Amino acid sequence: MTETRNAEDALSETDVGTGNADLAERLVLQMWRTPVYQADCTGAAEHLPHLRDLILEAEEADRQAAAAGRARPIKSSQIMLTWRHPSIDWLRRQIGIAGDALAHAVLGEAADEIRDDDVSVEAWALVCRPGDPLRPHTRHDSAWSGLLSVDAEPRGDSDAGHLRLLDPRPAAVQRTSSPGPVGHTPVPGRMIAFPGWQAHWMRATAADTRLRIAIAWNIAYHERWSRVS
Repeated sequence: MTETRNAEDALSETDVGTGNADLAERLVLQMWRTPVYQADCTGAAEHLPHLRDLILEAEEADRQAAAAGRARPIKSSQIMLTWRHPSIDWLRRQIGIAGDALAHAVLGEAADEIRDDDVSVEAWALVCRPGDPLRPHTRHDSAWSGLLSVDAEPRGDSDAGHLRLLDPRPAAVQRTSSPGPVGHTPVPGRMIAFPGWQAHWMRATAADTRLRIAIAWNIAYHERWSRVS
C-alpha cells in the first residue's frame, strides 16, 4: 500500500537528527486564491427563451439602453429582478444558488447564518451587437458578481462574447509567471460567478450575424457579512 505523507512527514529523520528540525516549519502556502463558480443551470432550456424575449422587448423601451448606442454592448437598467415573470423567479433562484455556493466556499458552515434580509441582489441585461468590448472592470461594491449566458449565436468570430477573467495579481501580469486571462465560452444556460473585486471583461461581437445576450448580476451583503468575499 502506498503511504501518503504531508510536507512535514516528507522530511527525513536524518535532517531532524542533524539539527535541521526547523525545516519542518517551512511551508509553502497557497494564499488569496480566487473562487470561481461554474454551473449549467437546471431548467435553462425552458426559461432562456422567455428571458431572451423579455430582454429584447425591454431594450426597445429602455431609454438608458438606447442612449448607449446600438454599436456598443448595451447595458440595461439594473431593475431586471423586479420584472414579474416566472423566468425572472427562476433567474433569482439561480443567482441565489451561485451566491450560496461561493459563500460556503469561503465561510464554510458559517454561511448558513446568512439570512435573506442580509442580502441585496441586482441584475441587468447585456445585449452585444457589433461594436466595442466591455472594458476590464470590477464591481468593487459587491461581494459576488456573475454572468448568465442567455443567447450566443455560433456564427462569426470565434471568441466574440467570451468572458475574460484577468489575473488579479497586478505585478504577475507583467511576468511570465502569469497564465494571462482565463476565457469562458458563452454557453447558453451557463452561470459563471466570482468575487466582485475580480477584474473581467467581455468582447463584443464583430460579425453582423451574431447576437450575444447575457445577464449580469451582483450580490452584496449588509455590513456584518462584508467580509464574505
